Amino acid sequence: MNSVDLRYPQQTLVADYLRAATGVVLCGAPLLLLDVNRWLAALLLAGFGLFALFLLRTALRHRTRFVLSPDSLRAEGPAGTVVEWNRLDRMKLSYFSTKRDRSDGWMQLGVGSTGGRLVKVDSSLEGFHDIVARAAEAAEATGVALGDATRANLRSMGIVVAGQEETV
Repeated sequence: MNSVDLRYPQQTLVADYLRAATGVVLCGAPLLLLDVNRWLAALLLAGFGLFALFLLRTALRHRTRFVLSPDSLRAEGPAGTVVEWNRLDRMKLSYFSTKRDRSDGWMQLGVGSTGGRLVKVDSSLEGFHDIVARAAEAAEATGVALGDATRANLRSMGIVVAGQEETV
C-alpha cells in the first residue's frame, strides 16, 4: 500500500462554512445593532462563541490533509501530528446518531500512538473506512484493548479484530 492523501470533501466544508457563518451573523448582528437586555445578550454571546468555534474548527479541517501510509497516519496542517501504527496505544470508534431510531448519523475515530496527540477524524473524510481498517489492524497487532462500543461499531463496518470478538 502506498501513501494516500485524504481530505474532507469540499461540499461538506462549504456546508459547514455556511452553517457557521449564518450562526455568527444571526447571533452577532443583534448584539451590534440592537439594544438587548443582558440575559438575551448573554445567550446571543454564547451562541456567537459556539458558532465562531465551529467556524474555526471548519477552517482547521479545511487546512488539514491526512496522509495514510502503511506505517502511519499523518495529519498535516495547523494542528498536525503523527500516529505510528506500530506504537498505537489508543483507539475509539464512536457513532453519533441524529435520529432516535439510530438510522442516521456519523462515526468518529480517535487514534493515538505513544507520546503523540490524539487524531480524530469523522466519517465524512474521504477514505474513512480505509483509516478505520488500518487502525483496527494496528490495534490487533499492538494488543490495544477495544471498548464494547468500538467493537460494535467496527462490526457494523464489516471489520472484525481477532481477539476482540463479541462476547455473549
